[in-house]
Amino acid sequence: MNEEVWDAQVDLNLKTAFLACKYVLPVMERQQSGAIVNISSIAGLRQHVAGRVNVAYSATKAGLIAFSQSTAMKYVKKGIRCNTVVIGVMHTPLVEERLVRQFGASDASSLIAQRHAQVPLGRMGHAWDAAHAILFLVSDEARYITGTEIIVDGGTSAARP
Repeated sequence: MNEEVWDAQVDLNLKTAFLACKYVLPVMERQQSGAIVNISSIAGLRQHVAGRVNVAYSATKAGLIAFSQSTAMKYVKKGIRCNTVVIGVMHTPLVEERLVRQFGASDASSLIAQRHAQVPLGRMGHAWDAAHAILFLVSDEARYITGTEIIVDGGTSAARP
């Protein structure tokens, strides 16, 4: 891996969360409330997901979980909660476009079938699956939840050592 790839992953996965928090936390402090939800990946929990090892991606997604926990503890007395949604294999346009080219799959349907088979529930998740977890974490129903992760992966991380 070249240094530019590493830097790009750090910028995309960690620096963006840092900058968002840097600018929203003063507002939340003034109002003495707020909820931040960062998005990580099961690659941050298990460094070998679906037969692939992605050093920079996994390191930054693990770092994002630690960043969220640290931020939660720093601001907990100020009425601000911070949590992470850890997502697994999702069916997005990325799968049908970039991943087909990246993996040299003959067609999107075979790659989609492979990805469905990797998930214990038998299918990839959708953006709404992650969105519902995020919506819960920012709601008043989650007012006693901070510094933790909700894993939205169809059982994938539970099924792996």
